[in-house]
Amino acid sequence: MKIKEVIERLCEWHQPFIEHEGGRDKILCGDADQECSGIAITVCATFEVLKKAKEQNINLIITHESIFFGGRVDADELADNDVYQAKLNYIKENNLVIWRDHDHIHGNGKPFYPERKNPDYIFYGICKELGWDDYVVGDKLKPLWYKIPKIKAADLADFIMAKFNLQGMRIVGNLDQDISTVWFAEHVMGSKTDGEKIKSGLKADVIIPFEICDYTLTQYVHDAAYLNQAKVLFEMGHFNCEELGMKYMLQWLPEALQEEIPMVFIQSGDYFHYLERVL
Repeated sequence: MKIKEVIERLCEWHQPFIEHEGGRDKILCGDADQECSGIAITVCATFEVLKKAKEQNINLIITHESIFFGGRVDADELADNDVYQAKLNYIKENNLVIWRDHDHIHGNGKPFYPERKNPDYIFYGICKELGWDDYVVGDKLKPLWYKIPKIKAADLADFIMAKFNLQGMRIVGNLDQDISTVWFAEHVMGSKTDGEKIKSGLKADVIIPFEICDYTLTQYVHDAAYLNQAKVLFEMGHFNCEELGMKYMLQWLPEALQEEIPMVFIQSGDYFHYLERVL
């Protein structure tokens, strides 16, 4: 099967989608008219991911995020960037194809999408990989809220780090608290919508955002914890938060393609290293 056919079948599997000028999903690099030797699934096609894919004789990388240092960065802006050139040259020299699956896999968001019919496979995949199907509160096609059995926040933090394969994460709040309500808060970026996030946060014991801003939700959780409220924030980083959703693609991609093609999940990796000050 040619790579372009893989992409076509994948788009057909996803829910109906109205293409638009600002769309993210496209072939970022490479010739899709070649036969597909294998598929690597990842959140972000870093240099390490590209090399691991090549070592496994894979020529199609499905990435959720952009590969050149920004969501919609024009390649012309990076023409003099030596890191960009090295990465681009590696892709070309090894005849790799990078296709971005962002808008399709998330599946819903006016005005470019019809009413949701399929899951948001990022959040649905997170739910499946965590084994939390029975704990979903609200929308089961895009599960963001959970009511899990009561557990110490510290124990939940260990569980989350193990499932997401992380070496650590930033935490705001009291890990000794018993918690039950978990909320994946998506983007918290210091924008005008953060006020609504704080309102929603009133109902959550544990808040897991894609990213955090110190002077909005973070400050609220810090003060709530100081008042001895059961309020904790786990900050993993945007890419880390979406890893399990892309990993879950391995479960449904064979059915979508109806073709036996080697496929693997390659974790982008925890970008963050932690150095603790010794006192």
